[in-house]
Amino acid sequence: MRRHRTLRCLSFLAAVTLGAALAPAQLQWEGKDGKTSFRAGLLSQLQAESVDLPGTDENADNIFLRRFRLIGEFKLAEELTVFAETDSPNLGKGAPDGTKDSGDIFLQDVVATWKFAPEFHLDGGLLLNEQSYNHNQSAASLAALDYGPFTFAESTPIGARVGRDEGLRARGYLFDDLLEYRAGIYQGQRGINASNDFRYIGRLMLQLFSAQTSLFYRGTSLGKSQTLAVGASVDKQEDYESYGADLFFEQPFGEGNGVTLQADYVRLDGGSFLPTLTKRDNLLFEASVYLGAPKLQPFVQVAEQDLDAPTGDEHRYTIGLGWFPGGHGNNLKFAYTRIDRGAGSASDQINLQWQVFTF
Repeated sequence: MRRHRTLRCLSFLAAVTLGAALAPAQLQWEGKDGKTSFRAGLLSQLQAESVDLPGTDENADNIFLRRFRLIGEFKLAEELTVFAETDSPNLGKGAPDGTKDSGDIFLQDVVATWKFAPEFHLDGGLLLNEQSYNHNQSAASLAALDYGPFTFAESTPIGARVGRDEGLRARGYLFDDLLEYRAGIYQGQRGINASNDFRYIGRLMLQLFSAQTSLFYRGTSLGKSQTLAVGASVDKQEDYESYGADLFFEQPFGEGNGVTLQADYVRLDGGSFLPTLTKRDNLLFEASVYLGAPKLQPFVQVAEQDLDAPTGDEHRYTIGLGWFPGGHGNNLKFAYTRIDRGAGSASDQINLQWQVFTF
């Protein structure tokens, strides 16, 4: 009965989108000199969720705001911009102790970018780090309902904020945008008296057909772009180290259709510096097919966390369907996930998410 009530709730959330098929318009203001501008946006993801509680006949049921972000970009000169966004994640989500998440508002990203040339950009502030393609994607254009569940595994142990860290990064595009590089120095885990070494992250990505030159990578273009990107990353502080490789592929076909594939592999080892981050291999695979006429996109996501330890492995298998009546500006995604933690501890999870986005 509880699961039936949850499904009725999910159906109600789906019905809400039926009367709102258009994408929100962009808000932008320009200075009189034509050189300065400001644009504003928001990202709202209302989500309903039902998760089995292992060992019981109960479900954890929630309706909450998975994300609510206010977004702004200031263009101060042709070569100087400042991007900033807030977030209030999981607002209203129930906790095991019976309380609800207050969803405190905080700064999610603050990035000043000085564009000296296409070959050399300087980013400074609170930056999304470079571990993998999925780690650098925009939450507003993901093919699946959310990031991989292990994409930000290093974040809490190293003191980052959902994959963000304070620092300075060089970024550029070489050989007619064929090659992207990112190299940054970050705070990381400072330790007693802030005496630890700084954190260093580097990334190279070969990108064919259509280049990506913005702060964040694309999730899915909904059948609009042809892309092949192959990347590799390294992340190190003290004796913590992380190595990753990834592939992202998009291919349009027919009239307004497209396929999107992504594979990310990351090897993490916290060493004695981050003892809670035990040695592990994290793998993410996603595939989706966008059908332009009905504006539907079925997707699958497979995520695995394999620890070099007797316990702690976790595998997640997700199938889902997205409906994009307003593109990324207004869409609905449904997902079913099977969570296998080994030793007979498996559970099912159902999610339905309504996204409204403009920027």
